[in-house]
Amino acid sequence: MKKLLRWTGIAIGVLVGLVVVAYAVLYVLSERALRRTWEVPAVALKIPTDRRSIEEGRRLAYVHGCFGECHGKAGEGTVFFDQPMIARLVAPNLTTAVRRYNDAQLAVIIRDGVRPNGRSVFAMPAETFNGMSDADLADIIAFLKSLPPVAGPEPSFSPGPLGRLGLATGEFKTAAEIIADTVPPPAATNPQAERGRYLARTICTECHGTNLRGDTNPEFTSPDLRIVAAYSPEAFTRLMRTGIALGDRELGIMSKRARNGLSHLTDAEIAALYSYLHAMP
Repeated sequence: MKKLLRWTGIAIGVLVGLVVVAYAVLYVLSERALRRTWEVPAVALKIPTDRRSIEEGRRLAYVHGCFGECHGKAGEGTVFFDQPMIARLVAPNLTTAVRRYNDAQLAVIIRDGVRPNGRSVFAMPAETFNGMSDADLADIIAFLKSLPPVAGPEPSFSPGPLGRLGLATGEFKTAAEIIADTVPPPAATNPQAERGRYLARTICTECHGTNLRGDTNPEFTSPDLRIVAAYSPEAFTRLMRTGIALGDRELGIMSKRARNGLSHLTDAEIAALYSYLHAMP
């Protein structure tokens, strides 16, 4: 009996040792992915200060989900994702960030997902903002800089065991990695659809993948946007304005996203988006 207990103890010890070694390897590989450095692009962006640009920046900040959603209702930052086995992610306080970084650094973080030290951000949809025009980006930054400072949590990213496994295997990627692997959406066939393609690329790709064919993440699975072919212009407008889909259905995150952000799209923008998505090959 003593011999059996001795061998059982040895086996458990060996097993624990293997688990510790495996996690240590996992930690090193995941940290390598997080600490990888990327080229910091040179940016020359003039930020406007007039009221019209700031108001347009406010509208665009809502449309793109960076204000009122991911970063809190007042840009104060918020716990964006919290599943201990995967990760805990606290989105940064935007009113602090615009005072911590200069205009060029902000532009690179938003559009390229790269911090001034060359490391990539994680879970921020820079792949969506990567194709954003200088004018739109400048207006958004102008709006953010106009906000008064508000208190909020410190930004943080704490991966759990499954999160580190995903980072080590490439299942979970940093923003810069996603941009490097981006597959752009199909080309447009007319000027209105080209405007719609720009909107789809800078809004819809966050949830539906950079090629708009649908995506899967720890929170939800999104559909291929060729599904818009089933909508009439009126039904699509209703979805954008109210979040109500065909058959009077609620669509979870999509419905919330429509009411909080997409409802700020203009009629012309919704028409252009429909023109592109409805005819997307």
